[in-house]
Amino acid sequence: MRKSLVTLLAAAACATSVAHADGTPITVDFTYDSTLLATEAGAKTVLASIIEQAADACTVEKVFTGVEILDRTCRDEMVEQAIEKISIAATEEGKEVSYVFASLD
Repeated sequence: MRKSLVTLLAAAACATSVAHADGTPITVDFTYDSTLLATEAGAKTVLASIIEQAADACTVEKVFTGVEILDRTCRDEMVEQAIEKISIAATEEGKEVSYVFASLD
């Protein structure tokens, strides 16, 4: 199952994908306000948003029980990929990446 999540924060977008446990790739278009990365508080807000978006994308509902299950490995891989892409984009733009993200590399 392929999910795409776009929130209204928009300013910059970061697409990542991972293979889900059943082998189906999941792609998420992470959105965030890149101006928030200039401050520690803003970077923490962006990180929380990325984690939430990844968790939403990596949560599946079991057909028979209706119970939602979070694939933590999927979530963690998506967050890692998103942070890497955000860091690369900021570096290419000559911006300093907040230590909140730098400490996660």
